Amino acid sequence: MLDNKDICIQIKAILRSVKQIKNSELALFNLTGAEGDIIFQLLSASDGLSQEKLAERLDIDKSDISKTVNSLRQKGYIRRERQTDDFISFRVILTDAAKEISPAIEYVYKTVCEVGLQGINETELQILNGLLNKVYRNLRSWEPCSYSR
Repeated sequence: MLDNKDICIQIKAILRSVKQIKNSELALFNLTGAEGDIIFQLLSASDGLSQEKLAERLDIDKSDISKTVNSLRQKGYIRRERQTDDFISFRVILTDAAKEISPAIEYVYKTVCEVGLQGINETELQILNGLLNKVYRNLRSWEPCSYSR
């Protein structure tokens, strides 16, 4: 019988494999996985995103987003502009250099999904999607408990 712990170990292994594939493929462009994630998010936002929105979408704390944005800026892939409605916040925008490599970035993320899902038919995909959504909802409803020894 399958143990809950075994499923959690498998989920962790899947996440580790995705990270390894992404890092390996993105290294060809001198990018880390975190940098690739930011570029990938910005590809769907023609007018850029605030650093706060990036932190929210990627579930990364603001200081890590700031470090990664600075690294991408130094590499010439993004620029930061002050928000017009908020002079404290910055909007992060892709440069032409990032747009030039965007097909390759999109290919990396698409390939990771295709490799992970190969051999799974449409019915299985629908079931998997439903189960993953259920797990996600369960985790989102988590409330800290007080455990004492």
